[in-house]
Amino acid sequence: LFHCLLRLINSELGMTTVNRCLDAAKACNVDDVCQKLRTEYVSTCIKPSTKSGLCNRSRCNKALRRFFDRVPPEYTHELLFCPCSDMACSERRRQTIVPSCSYEGEDKPSCLSQMRICKADYVCRSRLAQFQYDCQPEEQSATGCKQGNYAACLIAYTGLIGSPITPNYVDNSTSNVSPWCSCSASGNLKDQCTEFLEYFTNNVCLSESKLLYFTLSVSAVIFDVQTFSKQATLT
Repeated sequence: LFHCLLRLINSELGMTTVNRCLDAAKACNVDDVCQKLRTEYVSTCIKPSTKSGLCNRSRCNKALRRFFDRVPPEYTHELLFCPCSDMACSERRRQTIVPSCSYEGEDKPSCLSQMRICKADYVCRSRLAQFQYDCQPEEQSATGCKQGNYAACLIAYTGLIGSPITPNYVDNSTSNVSPWCSCSASGNLKDQCTEFLEYFTNNVCLSESKLLYFTLSVSAVIFDVQTFSKQATLT
């Protein structure tokens, strides 16, 4: 649905593509708090250590948490959940959290070990519990969410960024998300590991929450474009 809406925007504007993620970055730059904290986390996350030459992941994650905790969802959601119809836009969206520092690693650790690290930390443990509550899937529900609150699900998802189980887009060709971990070596705890991982990779509530945000975001742009066109015609 949102791909069709994106095509409608493109035709309204007489353009081949609209990069909503670029627009989101521009909107953030206009707001003093968003611009300041975004610049802070980006510079922290790309700065190499003098000893190792690698970034300082703990400082990067701390700066990310500060950004997502202090900047209103109207900016953070647009950066994280901006709708895309091409790979350039999707890659910008994927790069939002500077994944080379905050997300990726040489090898994927066990999701069980990452979950244990998270549960040993009070903040991470409480945020994971909130995410699992607000994004609890319910196949029989009309919304796909047991709690029926898409906005709460997206806020709970963003609360995990900067934690040991930081989720991100897995590539620039889909809107699929996952923490940087695997269940390949989970042994007889495979079911427990898969249940945790599928809260991100196979969760109808999270998917519907993102899809609705995509759709509403695109619809708002169509309304703005059509309003502008009518005003231009009247003048």
